[in-house]
Amino acid sequence: MPRHAVPAAAPASDIAEGAVPQAFRALLFSSDQRSRELDAAALVQMQKVDDSQLLWVDVVDPEGAADGVQWIGADPALLDPDAGGVLGLMLTPEWKYLYVRALNWQGGRRPEDVPIAVGVGPNIVVTVHRRQADFIAAVLDNEADHLRVGRLESTSFATALLDRMLTDYLDARDAFETALDRVELLILRKPRPTHLGELQSLRHVASRLRRQLAVQRDLFDALGRPDFDPGQSDSAGQHARALSKRYASVMASIEAARELVNGSFDLYTSRAAESTNHAMHTLTVVTVVMGLSATVAGVLGMNFDSKVFATGEEGFVIAATVIGLLVVGAIGWAIRRMFSGTFPRRDTTRHS
Repeated sequence: MPRHAVPAAAPASDIAEGAVPQAFRALLFSSDQRSRELDAAALVQMQKVDDSQLLWVDVVDPEGAADGVQWIGADPALLDPDAGGVLGLMLTPEWKYLYVRALNWQGGRRPEDVPIAVGVGPNIVVTVHRRQADFIAAVLDNEADHLRVGRLESTSFATALLDRMLTDYLDARDAFETALDRVELLILRKPRPTHLGELQSLRHVASRLRRQLAVQRDLFDALGRPDFDPGQSDSAGQHARALSKRYASVMASIEAARELVNGSFDLYTSRAAESTNHAMHTLTVVTVVMGLSATVAGVLGMNFDSKVFATGEEGFVIAATVIGLLVVGAIGWAIRRMFSGTFPRRDTTRHS
């Protein structure tokens, strides 16, 4: 098969029989015009994709391998998102198959990974996944119209897609940090047991993000090595090496997110200990005052002759008043200390 040729068009009847997957989108990029979306009939009628064009076919196939795309020269078995093994990379004479795990953030509480198989052929890129991948949907719906990548090599376009996928991990990291800042502000005001549960949840999210990205290390490291594809052009090799470096940077950022949670745990424990000390100090003062009142009452109850005991009811009122003032003063001081902010106020503004 010629380097830039697409196999002969399938008969129209084959479309109904599944020659083209139903859940697919195909975009044809040209160097001198905006991208054009192709339907099934136009797709199978294409005879070739020349050097000034680039074809991207995205397939959502819940069953796994995209059995309906063999007509473009790709191996359907290798387009199974779970076919990458440990390395996440398969090379054939005409095609390269990359296996990645994209991120669907979904508000951050339950981040999901979406396995994706990326087939890279002569001027053709095929992406196959079992369910929608957020970053691919964003490119197709919002960014594709602005792309002028017709003269871009398919390997370079595939690395651009993977670079866009890594951006989603950075966006998730920013959203994670925002949620963590909110919890820290609440802890600075007044730590509560519920905050500890939120920190535990965020710690789990950080670990999950790291695991999703770490399992792809072998693939992105391979992209940066000179033996990845010795036959590719210098520009495609530069793009692949730049993507490998970007992955290392994103990985370091995700790993730092876990350290941020550890720092928040330290903040929680220190503020909780400070609150405990505050309560113990208050209780100690109240206990001393109550003990002093008991001492006064005990002295007045001693059996010896003294003019103090000859004052009758007037002396009793004076003693009871003194004790009452001590008790009321201690209780009032404790209430004021607990609720009127005796501790110096902290600056709860976010520090960048």
